[in-house]
Amino acid sequence: MSPQVTFHPKGRSIEAPVDTNLLEAAILAGVEINSACAGKGVCGRCRVVVEGDVDSQNTPRITEEDRSNGYRLACLSKVKGDCIVFVPEESQLKPMQIVGGKVSTDLKQISPLVRAIYAKLRPPTLQDNDADLERLLKQLGYEPGALEVPLSLLRELPRAIREGEWTVTAFLDGNILVDVLPWNVVSRNFGVSVDIGTTTVALQLVDLSTGEMISQVSDYNRQLMYGEDVLARIMYSEDHGLERLRHTIVDTINHMLARVCNTGDVCVGKGKKVCAEEIMAVSVAGNTTMMHMLLGLDPKCIRYAPYTPVTNLSPRINASELGLNVNPRASVHLVPGRASYVGGDVVADVVASGMARNEGISLLIDVGTNGEIVLGNNDWLLACSASAGPAFEGGEVCHGMRAGDGAIEKVSLKGGVEYSTIGKVRPKGICGSGLIDLLAQLFLTGVLDKKGHLQPSERVRDGEFGKEYVLVYSKDVERDGYDVKATGMSCCPTDKVERRRDITVTEEDIANIVRTKASLYAAAEVLLDTAGIDFTDLERVYIAGGFGHHIDLDNAVAIGLLPDLPRERFTFLGNASLDGAKLCLLSQEKREEALAAHRAMTYVELSTDQRFFDRFSSASFLPHTDLSRFPSIEQIRG
Repeated sequence: MSPQVTFHPKGRSIEAPVDTNLLEAAILAGVEINSACAGKGVCGRCRVVVEGDVDSQNTPRITEEDRSNGYRLACLSKVKGDCIVFVPEESQLKPMQIVGGKVSTDLKQISPLVRAIYAKLRPPTLQDNDADLERLLKQLGYEPGALEVPLSLLRELPRAIREGEWTVTAFLDGNILVDVLPWNVVSRNFGVSVDIGTTTVALQLVDLSTGEMISQVSDYNRQLMYGEDVLARIMYSEDHGLERLRHTIVDTINHMLARVCNTGDVCVGKGKKVCAEEIMAVSVAGNTTMMHMLLGLDPKCIRYAPYTPVTNLSPRINASELGLNVNPRASVHLVPGRASYVGGDVVADVVASGMARNEGISLLIDVGTNGEIVLGNNDWLLACSASAGPAFEGGEVCHGMRAGDGAIEKVSLKGGVEYSTIGKVRPKGICGSGLIDLLAQLFLTGVLDKKGHLQPSERVRDGEFGKEYVLVYSKDVERDGYDVKATGMSCCPTDKVERRRDITVTEEDIANIVRTKASLYAAAEVLLDTAGIDFTDLERVYIAGGFGHHIDLDNAVAIGLLPDLPRERFTFLGNASLDGAKLCLLSQEKREEALAAHRAMTYVELSTDQRFFDRFSSASFLPHTDLSRFPSIEQIRG
């Protein structure tokens, strides 16, 4: 019998084979523990408190004092016998903000990926004894053999026709017959649009008859357990195989589907209660690596020069081939990508923004784990990818965290320290928008110099990792603790499990953020240089991505993340990738527009472009070595 592992505060128990590490055991138990390094023990985020028979490696991420209090890294701890594991709040993946797009997806005409057609058939007679399929095709206006019909559907066709007393609804994707259901159920035609990000996944349930969004949900990409960025996950796939990563992203989507529709075997759809079998179409946008992992394609060559994916254009597939919990014959459309590091999510951004339909030149910046940038208009498009890193999503920052409850999202130092948190709860860390605000405010008030060095101040001190600025003193925050009595863990009285600490930003954190913003700004400059234009020639600057939705524009300009242009030229799109996926779900015109953008886009490889490295060096200051590029900041700082 395998050892029993119990996780608190969720109270879940599983049997785990000996030598299973606690991070893998948590995944099996459905307990989500923060991890960013694919279980290598580097990030230190999977801290747990353990009692029982567990073999844990020593690591500098756990101090001797913490180790004596029962702290271990889950990824470096192997199960040897029965044990109890407490996951402290700092290590839990918290519910995240649901971030939809801000682009209006109203369409003049809806032409969904799968359309529903009502057909009333003449019952056969001895004089009119056409086969069931040919009879249906004739009523739909097709010649025999003109439609592709799956064998699984052909097997069900006689029952559907006769159950509906010769009235049926046919669901078609182009010249493919997706399904045939009895009676007139034209109004029961639904689809889902999905944006698969490296960190988060967003999903919308859509009525394909009206274009109305019925509901939307967001969740963490469960692949986070295997690495925070695409390269870490590719490396994981090389070491452990691809199937676990493929299963994990499919599992993430299926859990989200269960939140917006009834996935049970027995379901009767009515009104806004949607059955999984009624979902006939799926439109997916995501970066190239995520698409490879969804399809089970080997992503290895994405990692190595010359960085070639298996494909940027997915073949037609159905839901059963992927294991999605919708109608098994539902059509799945993947928005085409352009290159290994400019995927379908960026093409979806372009479609949602409309920049490829305008004569004026626009710049689109998708701020995420990777930063993708597109420049162009209705005649041409240039695109590149900047290795932004995870700093703006809480990675590589001591007290950084993703945008969830307790994350400091806004900061002001005008007249004292003021901040606000997501969910209006006790501060637990700083998310990307809060980090941008904090750096800008420190710089504008003179606490931070242009090289990113902290200057003497009442809140600046020497910390464990060098100089740091204290944003939140733990003594000023309402005391909090964990109810550990129910866990039965003798090693964990409240004062030991509780981690009350100041929230700070270190000079090393600041350097990571400056590198991230410099990478994005330099990448944009390279595209502009390639086109022979300047920032001032831009008619519009689009900021895409869920993170970009919360950026304070003036503060982003102050640190040199965005160009110093008239503020009315900027448009925040929110999750434009999700909007683009929805548009492709609902419109043939938009699907063709996405394909046209894929074909029109020229990819600029930055890793071998000396211009990028030169401009990166210049942008690695606040806001830039050339302050004249930022006149509004030059006026403030002098």
